[in-house]
Amino acid sequence: MKKSAKSRPYTTRDRYFFAAKQQGYRARSVFKLMQLQEKFGIIRPDSRVLDLASAPGSFLQYIAKIVRPDIPIVGIDIQRIEPLGRPNIHLLQSDIFEFVTIADFIHSLGIDDFDVITSDIAPATTGHTGVDQYRSIELNLAILQVADRFLRARWALVLKVFVGEDVNELVTAVKSRYEKLSRYKPSACRDRSFEEYFVCRGKRNPTG
Repeated sequence: MKKSAKSRPYTTRDRYFFAAKQQGYRARSVFKLMQLQEKFGIIRPDSRVLDLASAPGSFLQYIAKIVRPDIPIVGIDIQRIEPLGRPNIHLLQSDIFEFVTIADFIHSLGIDDFDVITSDIAPATTGHTGVDQYRSIELNLAILQVADRFLRARWALVLKVFVGEDVNELVTAVKSRYEKLSRYKPSACRDRSFEEYFVCRGKRNPTG
């Protein structure tokens, strides 16, 4: 079975890295979500949020600052996520391809669906750009399947994508499910990175 392990061969020590440390966030990637939120306003105080590929947890930290403390937030990653000390944040260590495990966990929390699904997923990189980009597409296609079941109709999905020659496969899959696709590269992304974020809004079909 395919695995959605992340690869972190190095850490970029730029202004976002130091700002994350200063503000108490676990990773510089939080600023990507901040910039997405500023531009698209995807998360509201009453939004139930599922964050996929959450480790080390910086997205969850930021989401928890927006969402009311009585609203559930779920974080899932193949790596262990250290607890964040908030009772409304529920964590699961699981591969994105283990749909039954993910579904059982969500249902065990009494949750039927989410208003927003976010993801900062990345494949374990091989050093071969084409291979890494295709693996990114595979991971995001798996996330689309999770969203098919658990994202409420008319609501928003955020995907991180390594853009390459296979990206149209993902674009086609997104456009068949969502009314609007916005592609955006936050300034917090590394300049040499091929990554973009897809903000998919207006889910066409009801969950279930």
